[in-house]
Amino acid sequence: MFKRDLRAKYGLTLDQFHSMLVAQAGRCALCEKPMIGPAEPHVDHCHATSRVRGLLHSRCNLMLGWFETTQPLFPRILTYLGSP
Repeated sequence: MFKRDLRAKYGLTLDQFHSMLVAQAGRCALCEKPMIGPAEPHVDHCHATSRVRGLLHSRCNLMLGWFETTQPLFPRILTYLGSP
């Protein structure tokens, strides 16, 4: 099932997926921490172009997706975080 999903969703072969994981030294492309556990890694891709960007932890992938859709809020978020 995983192999079929890789090809259908991302256009990747299992060999390409494993090559990406080796190239990233088994680490998340965003936070650079090791990817461990059965649910890791997740294939990150641009929803507009379908281009695969890298392999991420699920939380990093979710955060990145949230960031892409809420980017206009970031100045407000930074102001809020800087508030006493």
